[in-house]
Amino acid sequence: MKRLLFAFLLGALFLPFQAEATHILGGDIQYKYVGDSTGVTGQYRIKLVIYREQSGVGLGTAQTVTINAPSCNLTTNVTCSLAQPEFSAASLGAYDCIPQGSTGSFFSPMVNIYVGYVTLTQICNDYVMYWQSCCRPFGVTGIANSGGAGFYFEAELNNTLGYNSAPAFVSIPLSYICTGGYINYLQNAYEKDGDSINYELIPAREFAWGNGGVSVGYAAGFTYLQPIHTDPAGPFTLNTQTGNITFIANTQETSVIAIRVNEYRFDSTYLFWEKVGSSNREIQVSVAANCNPIVNQGVKLDQNAPGVTLRPDGKQQVEYKCLDSTVMLYFTLSVEVVSISPDGSDFRLTAPNGQPIPIQKLVPFPNVNGETDSMRVKLFKPLSMNGEYYLYSKVGNDGNTLLNKCGKAMDEFDTIVLLVNDCVNLDMQLTNVSIDEDKRPHIYWKIDPATFPSFLFNNFRIYRSGDGGANWNQITSLTDSAQRDWVDNTLGAADVDGKSYRYYVEAIINGLQQPPTNTVKSIWLRGDMSNTASIPSVWTDYNGWNNPMYQVEFGRGIAGQPGVYIWEDYGASQLDTFVTVEYPNLPPGQYSIRVRTHNPTRLQDTAYSNWIEFGEPVPPIPPIDTVIVPNVVTPNGDGVNDGFRIQGAMSYSSGRYLMIMNRYGKVVYENDAYDNANPWKGEDNRGNKLADGVYFYILRLDDNPNSAHLELTGNVTLLSN
Repeated sequence: MKRLLFAFLLGALFLPFQAEATHILGGDIQYKYVGDSTGVTGQYRIKLVIYREQSGVGLGTAQTVTINAPSCNLTTNVTCSLAQPEFSAASLGAYDCIPQGSTGSFFSPMVNIYVGYVTLTQICNDYVMYWQSCCRPFGVTGIANSGGAGFYFEAELNNTLGYNSAPAFVSIPLSYICTGGYINYLQNAYEKDGDSINYELIPAREFAWGNGGVSVGYAAGFTYLQPIHTDPAGPFTLNTQTGNITFIANTQETSVIAIRVNEYRFDSTYLFWEKVGSSNREIQVSVAANCNPIVNQGVKLDQNAPGVTLRPDGKQQVEYKCLDSTVMLYFTLSVEVVSISPDGSDFRLTAPNGQPIPIQKLVPFPNVNGETDSMRVKLFKPLSMNGEYYLYSKVGNDGNTLLNKCGKAMDEFDTIVLLVNDCVNLDMQLTNVSIDEDKRPHIYWKIDPATFPSFLFNNFRIYRSGDGGANWNQITSLTDSAQRDWVDNTLGAADVDGKSYRYYVEAIINGLQQPPTNTVKSIWLRGDMSNTASIPSVWTDYNGWNNPMYQVEFGRGIAGQPGVYIWEDYGASQLDTFVTVEYPNLPPGQYSIRVRTHNPTRLQDTAYSNWIEFGEPVPPIPPIDTVIVPNVVTPNGDGVNDGFRIQGAMSYSSGRYLMIMNRYGKVVYENDAYDNANPWKGEDNRGNKLADGVYFYILRLDDNPNSAHLELTGNVTLLSN
């Protein structure tokens, strides 16, 4: 009797089911407030999406959604009409991962979308809109006796805080996958009112009971929190904030996932978050043991994408333009967006010279399922060098390579070649290395401006070798793109007199090393100084230009200015790198020898060698003596004071001036080259004897070597007897 009563009650419960609509696979229900656009206050649009097994009974052109609100004592039914013809879920990518049939999914889902309208004017906090039907298909391993289980899902509405639209699921509620893949299954819901949402797992339900459905009976080993058998490395997990479900399935089976997205609005009166609605979705998951062959290859670049050609080595190749700064990648099977590291670390790009080029970010184009079939690779700096760039995959900072929609990883180091052949190669040449004033090398270079993208310039690097080119060292870095010369102040006179130095310049453009310039070496001059009257001299050949002609120069030092010379050519210009400089009987002084050469096709380029400096000794400058002027002259022939001999005056070598005047101021004697060897003896300039008496003198003495000048005045008495 108890069994009969239970059967009767069970049958009564199923009476409201949609008649004969068997083999329901999944779906969702949601509503949207449309009163503002239709002008009907309190009007809602209900959307019902149902997936059914193709072999079952069709759903028809209309379905009934029941609405209950116990607090308002309200129950009503809404007829929802088929919004478009039923279509196969295959068009939505249901079989991208596994085949349809005995080796994959036994089910062939058909999609039905129903829409209806209802006007709800009462303020209630417990509206429930639900749809239920019989039955599920046989073969759902996660549900005990699935063929006898019904189907139920619902949406909730609380309009006490105003009209509301439920979160709308936009991703597809079917998951046909294979074992071993790391699945990211995004339950993507859109909320138009700006409310806060979260996601939760709930039991799959089969019929209405009170104001909510009754949980289905799960088969042994299955629960609504763990509806899939998973690998310990990838347990079944729901991110309640994003709705992303992750897992690695390890068993061939079919089960269901039920999920609810809840919506909360802040109550500014009572200062708390109140639930104002929810949407409900049920997903059928079919897990096959084997994937489609293309799936097991992992993420693969599409060789049929625009511009792609296949090279003999099997690598794909795409031509790009010089200064392109983005690269497009297309995939044979969509990629899980969450597997893409936004910082670009899933890929690496190397330039034709092997240098890595930084990737700024990866920009996917996600669909509603959180998948993308293409991606833009944005570079920090554009492609600026001709040749083959290699873009290859690697494990990113997120710990994985890209994953396809079936959870299979991209092989590390999968490579696509980017070919650039329209860049203008930098034309930069080292034009001259000259020794400035026997002190330091001076380096000059030139650049063809038509080949120089100055807006991408980073720096010049200058390299030097002092051992014939065996070892090179970078000695400076210059950041001025307009700079075309540089003085090597790290060297001095002793360095350039001791060896030749080689130089080259390298430009860094767009972060890439450009081919270096030619190497130019300084002219190193040496001489045998054992005999300064005849100096054999030799110098290193100069390679700044072809067939250089050398001119030896001889310098005569300027007294009082060390290191300053007046230069003159010695002999004719020559091709040889040796000469004997002969200058016998050079007067005392400082002298120097150097070599120069100039570029006959670029006259502003002149290269100088170091100097050979030598000196002929200069006699010491004699000191000047103390000057003592006599005060009496007695020209009487007794040998004492016969002449006006001025002691010390003859030490002044540059000028000796004497003027003598009588007591009336008349000049009686004047001599601008006075010499004690022919002194004044009391006579005027014509030889006439002067009268005895007192005379006055002015004496001016100069000695340039000692920079001395002396002027004396006084009187002298002339006594003849």
